[in-house]
Amino acid sequence: MDLPTLDYYGTHAAELADRYDSVDSPVARYLALAFAAGARVLDVGAGSGRDLAALLAAGFDAYGVEPSAGLRQAAIHRHPELAGRLTEGVLPGLDAPSGGPFDGILCSAVLMHLQEADLFDAALALRRSLKPHGRLLISLPSAGIDVGPDGRDPNGRLFKAYGPDELQLLFERLGFQLIGRWETDDALQRTGMRWFTLLLE
Repeated sequence: MDLPTLDYYGTHAAELADRYDSVDSPVARYLALAFAAGARVLDVGAGSGRDLAALLAAGFDAYGVEPSAGLRQAAIHRHPELAGRLTEGVLPGLDAPSGGPFDGILCSAVLMHLQEADLFDAALALRRSLKPHGRLLISLPSAGIDVGPDGRDPNGRLFKAYGPDELQLLFERLGFQLIGRWETDDALQRTGMRWFTLLLE
């Protein structure tokens, strides 16, 4: 994640955590399908802790990494059960956090903040953090992001439009197989915004 994007999340951590936690986790519906009961799962880019808390509530041995100190603090304040399970970490430099590798990884609303030059290394880092036959659940916006010619939104956050076919091909080249693909409306009901979710093994 580049510095202007990280700075925005750190500066606005409390209000963003309020916003994200105002709706249920949009990926919660896929967790039982994606990961075996009791699996050891890593949430990469845990943000407000909403999805990590959902993983724990569903019975997974879940851990998370989040590059923004402000969001980590807000997450643990909102979800005290995350204490000791949420640490600093960022793609593409992820390096076996929390004693990995893992049975599964959740990576929701993260990859769109990476430059093209970092995407392959990020994908490799995710693969290295998984056990053999581990599963990866990715969710990203497919439409509705308002960005300027520089690829940034009005708040200065970097957004790259990586499509489902592009990501599927990238991960297949690294040995993954697609086993699920879905498209949904935005949980926060932002106009015109839609999301795709890929499940890979």
